[in-house]
Amino acid sequence: MSYVNIDKNKLEDYEKTRRFLLQEIKPTSKQLIQERKLLDSILKKIKKMPGKHITAVVAGSFGKGTQLKDSKDFDIFVLYPPTLPREEFVREGLNVGQNVFKGYFWEKKYSEHPYISGIIDGQRIEIVPAYKIESTDNLLSSVDRTLFHLMFVNKNISDKQRDDVRLLKYFMKYIGTYGADSSTFGFSGYLCELLVLYYKDFLNVLTNVANWNIPVKLALLQEQFPFLDKFNDPLVFIDPVDSNRNVAAAVNEKQLCVFIAASREFLYAPYSEFFKKQPKSFSYNQLLVHLSRLPMVILKFNVKDMLKDIVWAKLRKNTNKLIKYLESEGFKVLKFENYYYDGEDNAFLFLLVDSLQLSKFTIGQGPLVTDINASENFIRNTSPLYGPYIRDNKWYIIKQRDEVNISDIILDFAKTSFDLDVIVLVDDEIKSFYLENTSKLNNFFSDFFLPKEKFLL
Repeated sequence: MSYVNIDKNKLEDYEKTRRFLLQEIKPTSKQLIQERKLLDSILKKIKKMPGKHITAVVAGSFGKGTQLKDSKDFDIFVLYPPTLPREEFVREGLNVGQNVFKGYFWEKKYSEHPYISGIIDGQRIEIVPAYKIESTDNLLSSVDRTLFHLMFVNKNISDKQRDDVRLLKYFMKYIGTYGADSSTFGFSGYLCELLVLYYKDFLNVLTNVANWNIPVKLALLQEQFPFLDKFNDPLVFIDPVDSNRNVAAAVNEKQLCVFIAASREFLYAPYSEFFKKQPKSFSYNQLLVHLSRLPMVILKFNVKDMLKDIVWAKLRKNTNKLIKYLESEGFKVLKFENYYYDGEDNAFLFLLVDSLQLSKFTIGQGPLVTDINASENFIRNTSPLYGPYIRDNKWYIIKQRDEVNISDIILDFAKTSFDLDVIVLVDDEIKSFYLENTSKLNNFFSDFFLPKEKFLL
């Protein structure tokens, strides 16, 4: 069985790449001082506010020292006593958040419970209420684990490993697998930290990942091994602070395979050029070439005023239903992708199919001739254009389709099966759509028509 490993003659090249990347992605001392000053001022402000909060802490990647230079997001958790009723807990948390952002832009966001997110000095800061509990056995909300994650990582990680986490996050971002949200189905920052703790360093993470077989099951703590069989996900990593939680539950099989394949490619050529591969800019002329080669369909969904997670859930549900239906009707779906910018009024499904139109006629297969009851039912209850007739050992009929154009077929299906309003675009409609929305949607088209995975370019 083959095993992928870095060529020993390339280890020096890898070390050069590591040093180069860290210069690019690691925050400078000046940046860290400025960010710490801002966060300390917010913490001080929160602690002086009237209310029932006990304390406030900086969590997330900044709290663990694993953030990237271009990271502009900070998480501050405001901790409350577990005896505080839920309704009062939510109200108190929102009040603190709104007071932090007096005079600044802020908005209410939603997770398991609402919280306040805003921008101060160009930095996005989230003020999240959580209960201060003694053990994850006593969770009152899912975010209550966060303080335990913070303490576990800071207790076990070295400064060198913090840099390894930065490298892994940067790698994940480049290949498109970073983020455990509903639009990515990838790896959270915490999962990156755990992978480095498990495999000791960035290079060893990639070496092991390059040789993974799915499913992959990991646990840092020996006493958690019995919990591995509880989960059936493609990747399982038991949360060291909560044995009943799979930290990798969000990772789908596609993203896991992208991580595996990209790890192999980097080990073959561990150079900084790996991260410089970019698709060529997309143009209208390229679109015309693609449309001349392959039939394309775009579905434009109305998602105005919907929350991001709801948009993605509906988008994927409707997409899965449509793909199954189109294939049952006789189309071959060659490729499909969903696209959506947070806060926009429309989300999209891009499709490549074998044809925009089905043949007018189709063959229907019936039962075995020797099956008396099924044969009688088929003969008496079908109204074909031609048949029933016998071919080999079965009954067949020839039927005429009511609809043959993919646009009409999709719209008919949408009336009864979609929970979103939709417009279907083909041919010249796609060309006009592209020209009218080039600046906004060019990235979607560029991604969809990428000839291969970006790390293979």
